[in-house]
Amino acid sequence: MSRRTCGLTLRGLACALLAWQVWLVWHLSTYGVATVGWACDSDGCGSDQLAVVAPEIGIASAVLLGCLAARFLHGATAGAVIALSAGGAAAGWYDAVADGRVGYGTVTDFMLVVPAGRHTVSGWLAFSWSVAAAGCFVAVWGGAVSLRRTAALRRLRGDFTTAQARLEGWRPVRGRRGEVTVVFHDTRGARHSVPVVVDRAALDRPVLAVYDRARPADPGRTRVAVPRRRPLRPS
Repeated sequence: MSRRTCGLTLRGLACALLAWQVWLVWHLSTYGVATVGWACDSDGCGSDQLAVVAPEIGIASAVLLGCLAARFLHGATAGAVIALSAGGAAAGWYDAVADGRVGYGTVTDFMLVVPAGRHTVSGWLAFSWSVAAAGCFVAVWGGAVSLRRTAALRRLRGDFTTAQARLEGWRPVRGRRGEVTVVFHDTRGARHSVPVVVDRAALDRPVLAVYDRARPADPGRTRVAVPRRRPLRPS
C-alpha cells in the first residue's frame, strides 16, 4: 500500500469515527436534556451532567469532522455535517419519547451554546428536521458545484483523460463565467488550443484539461477541471 493510499485510508477511518461521535453527542444532547439535574445558588444554576455540554462538544466535533471530511466531500461538506448533527438531535428526541422521558407536548429547555428557549418536543423536532433539510439542500448544491468545477464525473469515464493546461484570454459570458482558450498537450504530445467556458475562479488556479482521447480538439468534448490539490510538477 502506498503512503498516499495509507493516508487516505486512515483519514477515512478517522472521518467515520468522528461522524459516529457527532451523531452520538447530538443524540445525547436531546435524549438527556429533559432529565438533567440542576443545582442553583445565588450565582445561578449549573449541572455536572454531560448532556448540558453535549451541544458544545457536538459543535466542536462537527467542525473537526468537516475539516477532515472536506478531502472527500468537497463542497458538500458543510451541508452534510449540519444534516448529520440535526439528524442525531432529532433521533435523540424520538428515543426520549419512546422511553417515556418526555412526550411530544412536553415543554423543555435546550442549551445550544446559550439557552435556545422553551418549546415543546414537537417544536424542537420540527426545528431539527428543518435544519436537517437545509443541510441536505446545501450539501446537494455544494456537491453539484464541486462536481462541475472538478469535472469529477467526466474524469471517471474511460474515454476521457486529463492533461496539465493553461488558460488564455477571458471573455465574460454570464455571471462569473466566461470563455477562455485552454492550451494543453495530449498523450501523443500534440498541442491543442480549445475554447471552453469556465468559472472566473479557474483563472488564478492550476487547471487540468479533461478531453476525449479520440477527439482532443473538440470543444464539445473538452472541459476544464480545477483540482483541489495543486498538481505535482516533474522535477
